[in-house]
This record gives sequence, C-alpha cells and structure tokens, in this order.
Amino acid sequence: MQRSKLVAVLACIPLVGCATTKLNYQPRSTQISFPEIGVRQHASLGDRMVAQGTSTIMKGILLNEPDNIHNFKFSAGFYPQVGEDSDFTYHSYQTGQSYNGMGTLESSRGLLGISMQRPDSIKASKKERKICLVLMLKGTCDTEHSYTRTERPVVTANNFQQILIYNGRTGSQIKVAYREFSGDMARPAFSNEVQYDLSQSAEITYKGAKIKVLDAGNDGIDYIVERNFNTQ
Repeated sequence: MQRSKLVAVLACIPLVGCATTKLNYQPRSTQISFPEIGVRQHASLGDRMVAQGTSTIMKGILLNEPDNIHNFKFSAGFYPQVGEDSDFTYHSYQTGQSYNGMGTLESSRGLLGISMQRPDSIKASKKERKICLVLMLKGTCDTEHSYTRTERPVVTANNFQQILIYNGRTGSQIKVAYREFSGDMARPAFSNEVQYDLSQSAEITYKGAKIKVLDAGNDGIDYIVERNFNTQ
C-alpha cells in the first residue's frame, strides 16, 4: 500500500500579492512509558505489555466534514499546524490515500476537469470561522464549514518506540514479540519473537525490560512491570 505524502511547503516567488506560509511552529515531544511500574496489569492476546519511546504532540485543526474550497476538495480529518502569525495558523495536508485520520486534499481540478496547482498550505483564522487556501498569487476562503482547534500525537520520523506484545501460551511456555518502530514503520531487523518457560522462572527480561508474570493463558496475561526498557 502506497503511503500518503505530506505536502511540502513551497517557496513563494516574490510577486505582488503573493501568499506565503509561516513556518515557525515547533511541536512538542513527550516520553511514552507504558504501563506504570509496579502495578498489576492485564494484556489480551496480541496486546502491548510494555511500550517505551517518544511521541510528537502537534497542534492543528480538525474538520468534522469534507470541505470544498474553490474546487479544492479537502477531506474530514486532522490538519497539523506548521506556523502562525497574528491573524492565522497555517496547516499542512496530505495527498493520496489518507491514514491515521489525517486531513487530505482529495481533488484539485477545476470546472473543466483541468488539474490546478495545489495550495502551499491552508490557514485558519484566529478571529472568525474561516479557512483559506495559501496560493502563490492569492488566497480563497470558505466560511461555511466549521473546524475545531485541537492537538494530538502524530508519529514523525524522529519518533522511536520499543514494544513487547503478548502472543499466547503453549504448555508452560509463553510467547512474547518484540518490535522497534522508527517513525510509523516497524524495523524488520529489530523484530523478534521469544519464548519463556514459566516452570523455570516467573520473571522474564528482554533488552532491559523486566516483567513478573502472575498468570498467563491463551486469552491473556496478568503481570507486573518491574523495569521498562530504559528504567534506571
């Protein structure tokens, strides 16, 4: 499946009336550490038992329904913020097939079916319910569709996560899958499945993570995380 591409913001040719996108927003990164250390947990078959890494929290606008702005058709979804000025916030969009609920430019064809130049970005007014296109020579706005300002975790190329997944029990042995993710892509060389014999020990360790198994079956596992991957 071909992934959608985030539209790159184009440099504006210095012509009269040229609209430009502000690129002055920095999203914040947060640490993910799941679950809480020392507390009894339950994971069903295929669920995460342990996860640690980083996530990027981005501001943006959420369109609850599709919006057609001057023959540019935008899907419902989340449009991440890339910048702002005194009057507007500026937002990127995807092209092609949408994923993870991200907002997408679905069509950019005029009345005669001729493909039009894509907007540099879209911008949302801080003072009224108005969304505008950022085009090379002018901006066209729409006031008919409302939007909500929000923020959500967005996986970027800089995010890295480590995960242990419960994969069931056979006899006295349980199976645990390990995955590493860079961005939203699994790293095949860093994916593995290991087995642990509970008749030998109720404690299992992998890459620094340490788990005490309380009960395990083919439908799920009860456990306590004593140490996450990089817990000191």
